[in-house]
Amino acid sequence: MAETKQNFDPTKPVNLVDLTCEQVDSIYQHMLSKNMPEIMWTVDIQKFNWEEVRDAHKNGQKLVGFGGPVPVTIIRAFDCVPFFFDTIPTRIASMEDLCSRYIDETEKYAPTSMCAIDKAQLGVAIKHEFGVPVDAFVHATVPCDSSRIAYPIMERLYDCPTFTFDCPFRHDAKGFQYVADQIQKFVGWMEEFTGLKWDAARYEKFKDICEKSNRAYAALIALADLRKKTPCVLPGRMLVLNEIIGPLAGTEAVATMLETELEMGNMLIDMGMTATRCPEEKYRVCLMQNMLWSNTGIMDWMEKTYGAITVMDGFGYQDGIIMDDLNDWEKIKRQTAEMMLRAPMIHGATGPTEYWLEVIDKMYADYGVNVSIFMGHVGCKHTWASGKIVTDYIQEKFGIPTLYVDVDAIDPRYKSNDELRAQISEYMESVVGATNLRK
Repeated sequence: MAETKQNFDPTKPVNLVDLTCEQVDSIYQHMLSKNMPEIMWTVDIQKFNWEEVRDAHKNGQKLVGFGGPVPVTIIRAFDCVPFFFDTIPTRIASMEDLCSRYIDETEKYAPTSMCAIDKAQLGVAIKHEFGVPVDAFVHATVPCDSSRIAYPIMERLYDCPTFTFDCPFRHDAKGFQYVADQIQKFVGWMEEFTGLKWDAARYEKFKDICEKSNRAYAALIALADLRKKTPCVLPGRMLVLNEIIGPLAGTEAVATMLETELEMGNMLIDMGMTATRCPEEKYRVCLMQNMLWSNTGIMDWMEKTYGAITVMDGFGYQDGIIMDDLNDWEKIKRQTAEMMLRAPMIHGATGPTEYWLEVIDKMYADYGVNVSIFMGHVGCKHTWASGKIVTDYIQEKFGIPTLYVDVDAIDPRYKSNDELRAQISEYMESVVGATNLRK
């Protein structure tokens, strides 16, 4: 997402939702003034995301905060607005003063080793600076130990109705059914929370929401296929924006955004064009592990400097499950459970390492990857534990040496832009360049 200038007084309380809405609208107005209709959709979706949260109560809807994989289509079917708390740290990661405000607040009470994604959103809760009251909190027991510490604390801070999904270690038929059974309980919980019934009319509304979700995921699958083509016509930065599908699944806004991106990608192919910052594609990059939200511009720099396009990343890669029979409630529950356990980060990082290897196999083979970078977020200790297994596998099967980069995906103070570029430059010039010369 676009970096934003800071326009807040650090000595005064912050209304984070209002501040973000103002920043996104400022970007929107700037693009309008520059007459840039071909890319307005990239900001339209951000305006919708944050203004929907800001205006939920004004529109007579309850606001349901959530963490981890939860069935947002069901939340929307009960006329509620889901608010994905991870969008807070990922949004403010490029704003050092604001991000550090909340991380430092959490570190007064929690270990510094806690993931900064959780520290940032927990700090907002401690300081009561969301700017909007949350009516309920729904969360899962994944993806990591940090979230399993942070979410129960947030429950006590919000003091509102809470539902927890217990996610199994293994993602198989038994695991999917285990989560599907909890989805049934969640429907009953939503009935009690909202006072609305899961009747025939409610189910018809739910089916309509699922149809929009299907459209969005079908477009996401097609976009993933588009990125397999050589040269890649879509810049790496779009992988970051596409992650917004999680909280917005089931809305017309996200379906339209992804379909517009697909239309633009196909048009660029027809015109024989490539990614805008990369006139000549030389390398196809896979960024494993987490997305570097604190410095998404690094992908632009790699494209411009080395002709290296990030064709896929381990966070954005997903199978995209389509609900194929909306009249079969039992099947929908199982497919929703499967989608929850195969969502980005959950799919490769919350079970046996073999799941991660399966994702790697698909990404490296299908996308023609020839540059491998482990963008290791320091908060994701569970993935660092598997990192050597994964990178050895990549070397043995695909013959690609992997660069390890330790970063904090949220806290920009951890590593400067110059340090990060120096690490990548040394790898690209000394390892990638030398490997290509030998070939």
